[in-house]
Amino acid sequence: MGKTKLRRINSGQYSPRSSAIVPATPPRVSPERVQGAIALLTVGAFVLIAADCWMSWVGFSQLPVDWWIAASLTGLIAITQIGAGVIQSIGGDPFKDIGGSAQGDGGWGIILRGLYLIDIFSNFAGFGGVQYLNINQLMADPLGVIGLVLWNGVLAILLAFGDEILFRIRDRIAIGAAVNGQLAKLRSIQVETHNLVLQAYRERAIAYARTLGEKLPISFDWLEGKGDV
Repeated sequence: MGKTKLRRINSGQYSPRSSAIVPATPPRVSPERVQGAIALLTVGAFVLIAADCWMSWVGFSQLPVDWWIAASLTGLIAITQIGAGVIQSIGGDPFKDIGGSAQGDGGWGIILRGLYLIDIFSNFAGFGGVQYLNINQLMADPLGVIGLVLWNGVLAILLAFGDEILFRIRDRIAIGAAVNGQLAKLRSIQVETHNLVLQAYRERAIAYARTLGEKLPISFDWLEGKGDV
């Protein structure tokens, strides 16, 4: 009986990618990170709404108005800004097509702008900016007083529009995450099928190797370096 040479089980022609191609373009961001960012932005936006309402309440408390007026204005401002932010996010204009006519839109625009200004001023007062609106302090330290007024004004504006900023970012992520999520699902499916192909190939290769091993003649020449294996 002649010697039988061992042959490579895998000739090198097989490519698992030919049967289950893993997409070359994976999702840009993991779905878990996207959902985490959406949740964080949503919570942060509602926290800013609460902070805006609280600061407006503090500011109104320093003004000569009754508490029920302060509470009504605070709630009206918060709810109106949430609605106006949604209108802007869907591509609309909160200053138009709400009054029912050109004259109505003009009046509505004045009211909405007035609410924004009241919100900013109440926040400004809540931060303590009203105390710097003093002519004597301005004459004594003009640069310092102007700087403090601007600083409190910037804080008041950021707090007034902070929730809207976070909601807009949150909505953009949620809309853009749809394609990212589909890519993630597609890649997960294709990676799973790719692994199934490799698993099946491994089982067949091992079975073929066992069959081949059972048919090979028994020889120990290879231990002494004699002949080809």
